[in-house]
Amino acid sequence: MRRKGKLVIWPAYFDSENTRGDGRRVPKGLAVRGVKDDELYRAADDLELNPELKPGTAYSKKPWDKTGSIVVDKAKSKTLITTELASRIRYNRSKR
Repeated sequence: MRRKGKLVIWPAYFDSENTRGDGRRVPKGLAVRGVKDDELYRAADDLELNPELKPGTAYSKKPWDKTGSIVVDKAKSKTLITTELASRIRYNRSKR
């Protein structure tokens, strides 16, 4: 369901195992393996995008895989937001 001023972000956008045709939206150099929805939520919260977690939702290219998603405020373009989220996920993983 579309919401004005909101964007749906899927973990598939950041998965290094996905091709662009499979739904990856970030460059291969920024992509990481096995992104989870809670990890994506944490990164969006760090960037103050006012995220809302939607567990159990399925990405349309893989409806059998219930990966979950997040809904964030559309502060910038989707390309810029996904790139910033990918950088933040990599940063958060390096802190562990």
